[in-house]
Amino acid sequence: MTFLRCFLLCVLFLSAVPLLADCLRVPGQEDDRQANAGCLILNGERVLLLTHRWSGKLGVPGGTREDAELAQCTAARETREETGLAVRVGRRLQVMKNGFHLYRCYPQSEALPETLPVPASGFTEVRALGWHDLEALEQDQWRFPYQFELFRDVASRAIRDEKTDRWP
Repeated sequence: MTFLRCFLLCVLFLSAVPLLADCLRVPGQEDDRQANAGCLILNGERVLLLTHRWSGKLGVPGGTREDAELAQCTAARETREETGLAVRVGRRLQVMKNGFHLYRCYPQSEALPETLPVPASGFTEVRALGWHDLEALEQDQWRFPYQFELFRDVASRAIRDEKTDRWP
């Protein structure tokens, strides 16, 4: 009976502790929050956005967390599924108005391709992938238009900070 009690206590304890991260995170920028999340990926002054298959609207790669998954790991997993890119996840840039956590992410590959095909894993959700200039984006193109201005402000700040080497 003592073994069974110890086992049950261990199970209860472990279920209350967030799962160990199974994604690459930037050292010193780890975040143990659990939430729906996505990635802001930059290529110079352009951002990687996807066109959603059914709405035709733009958004960042990201989505819904699974079970007790950390938000940074959700961002990494969803980005890989939707874009085919493996990323290191850095600091949280913003919690959007709908509770979505936006992280600065860095592709693991050195060279970013100019064009990205939609991977098979993203085909049901993603129509196209592309690099976009923030200044050319319009609110009516955005999947969540009520947070367009906030996204553009956050992305502009990330681009500006990138130029001053504040990011890894």
